[in-house]
Amino acid sequence: MKWNDRLIAWAQKTINQLGSPLLLKELAWRGVVFVVKCGRSNPISFAIRPVLSHPKGKTILGMAIAMMVLATSIWGPIPTAADAGGRWELPVIPEGKISPVTVESVVLPVENFRISQGYGWLHSGVDMAAKKGEAVKSVMAGQIIAVKRERWGYGQHVIVGHKNGYESLYAHLSKISVAEGDRVTTDSVLGEVGSTGRSTGPHLHLEIRQEGKLVNPKTVLGMK
Repeated sequence: MKWNDRLIAWAQKTINQLGSPLLLKELAWRGVVFVVKCGRSNPISFAIRPVLSHPKGKTILGMAIAMMVLATSIWGPIPTAADAGGRWELPVIPEGKISPVTVESVVLPVENFRISQGYGWLHSGVDMAAKKGEAVKSVMAGQIIAVKRERWGYGQHVIVGHKNGYESLYAHLSKISVAEGDRVTTDSVLGEVGSTGRSTGPHLHLEIRQEGKLVNPKTVLGMK
């Protein structure tokens, strides 16, 4: 097993065992991902490797991550639990510039939930904490454009394409009930709530885009 795989496995186990709030755990994970993604040709990696090879390297790295957690918790919002790469990153559409969606055409994806983390500058969607196995439905009618099963990041997730340039993503599913190309309605069950990928508990991570740009899911869903 490569050193970066060992570091990820150790970091996930350690972070999940911590008694810290979910937001602080997420920031700690982001620190680990940053370290791992530093390539060998990157100058940062040359500075990090001696620490990792030192007998007390993990302790030193843990202290550095802890300092980052404290600093970021003071200065800004916490990043999303989802994977940092791919099509689901910035840019963001400013509030008030979203094409209108009729109330009749939109539904909540989960019936019984609570918002555990909202949408923000560094959080690309909303997290809906719910019981594992809770049915997840499409927020609008459309067609399945992607079904993915990943070990990290979004875990098992589905992306649905809608009219007016909208796309919605449903992450961390425990079960997927659709396939690419399927047509879905607001009554269609896409899968079930779970905790796959980068997740510390059962919840649905919902992201919505319009014309490739992130929008606040609460705005589209009519939530306060």
